[in-house]
Amino acid sequence: MGRAAVIARQIRWYVASLMGDNHYRRYLEHRRRTHPGEPVLTEREYWRMRHAAADANPGARCC
Repeated sequence: MGRAAVIARQIRWYVASLMGDNHYRRYLEHRRRTHPGEPVLTEREYWRMRHAAADANPGARCC
């Protein structure tokens, strides 16, 4: 694989991380690793929980 392809893959990973594209996948990996056998949220339930938590605790958001 050429250097340009490696750089493109790294940029794609970085942008996906910033946009939250891999958050649900990371959540699933965490649940499997730390809470095996317990039920997990569906992707829809996961995003609802994340947005509700962000609305309840705005933290450092500007608005």
